[in-house]
Amino acid sequence: MEAKRINLVDMVPPFTINIVMGFSLGGFAALLPMVRDDFHLTRTQVGFYTTFLFLASFASAIFAGYLIDRLGIRKGLAIGGLVMGSFIALYGLAPNYSVLLVFAFGAGLGQSLLTPAGNKAIIAITPGRASNTIMGFFRSGVGVGSLMGAAILPAVALHLGWRFAAIASGLICLGLAISIFNNKSLANRDREEEGRTQENDSFKKEVRDLLEIPDFRFLLLSGFSFAAVLGTLIGYLPLWLHETGGLSLYHAGLGLGLAQAGGVVGRPFWGFLSDRFQFFRQDMVMVIQSIIVILVLGSFALVGGILTGGFLLTLSFVVGFAGMGFGGVYFGFLGNLAGVLKAGVATGLALSFIRLAVVAFPPLFGLIADYTNNYTYSWFLILLFPTLSIFYFFSLRNKKAKKQNS
Repeated sequence: MEAKRINLVDMVPPFTINIVMGFSLGGFAALLPMVRDDFHLTRTQVGFYTTFLFLASFASAIFAGYLIDRLGIRKGLAIGGLVMGSFIALYGLAPNYSVLLVFAFGAGLGQSLLTPAGNKAIIAITPGRASNTIMGFFRSGVGVGSLMGAAILPAVALHLGWRFAAIASGLICLGLAISIFNNKSLANRDREEEGRTQENDSFKKEVRDLLEIPDFRFLLLSGFSFAAVLGTLIGYLPLWLHETGGLSLYHAGLGLGLAQAGGVVGRPFWGFLSDRFQFFRQDMVMVIQSIIVILVLGSFALVGGILTGGFLLTLSFVVGFAGMGFGGVYFGFLGNLAGVLKAGVATGLALSFIRLAVVAFPPLFGLIADYTNNYTYSWFLILLFPTLSIFYFFSLRNKKAKKQNS
């Protein structure tokens, strides 16, 4: 079958909703120091925001991806945007932190639809296979939005309050979701795929077939380890920079923005590296990223309290470049393994591992920090998982080499 050309019109909705999703979620993460002061929260309680946000998306990830393969790209993007935008707007009306956590759970349901729908869109639109470079630029949309949100929303909140900032970001997402419902180009594409989608295997068989692929299992473990890093950075990097690094609230929020900027640059960079050079295969790129993350988090744990503010902000960018910049190669690899028709369920399966880590580790990170009254052991816990993924990679590599020699 002849590969289709890229339809730039079809790429606008997934790219735009990715940016807005990052703006709303990443921007609100930069507001957490203000939320903590308003509700008088402990470090552990702050971590529960990220947990509740990803709890719903974790629980529904696999089925949500399977559902996207049936709903189609347009409905998946629109419904996901409507759900997420509504609940983020409700953040600003929360009378207490417990209610805000319930709204975060609802926002996570919307996110569980948006991510597989966006990935499926890029895999379907990209001719031949899911190019790592194109997927990298797409996944950078979240980082671009997060960078914008981390820079804009705290500034808005300083003048109008964090509640106003949350409501405004939620309404932006709602408006975009409504416009996607009326996108005729995506509707036509979904109709073309509908007949082929109905011929797919059952839900259980699709999941089982994917899990039988060794490279896909490595993908899941790598995603888990990167997500442990990602969730911790979103939930605690501004607080750590403020408390341990001695940065002001503004510069601590800027540190998260720089980490997001590193992810924005890293996603297409690592994807381009993998596409252009044979040595930098997708799995090898993820190993290199893990090594960088281990070095930076080790620095945070051992010498973070004595580093200058400028150096801490530089390290924030670097850890984002590697730890948040995995999405292009990661989801490009996933697209190559699963193909267009199973892209939704494959994304959902991958996200279930990613979100398990995001749900579990931020509160654990904060609990250890509260118990020890510092962040050293918390950082060591997180860097353990990229280390494990590296060992697993070389274990698989050795098994493949033995099979080839036998």
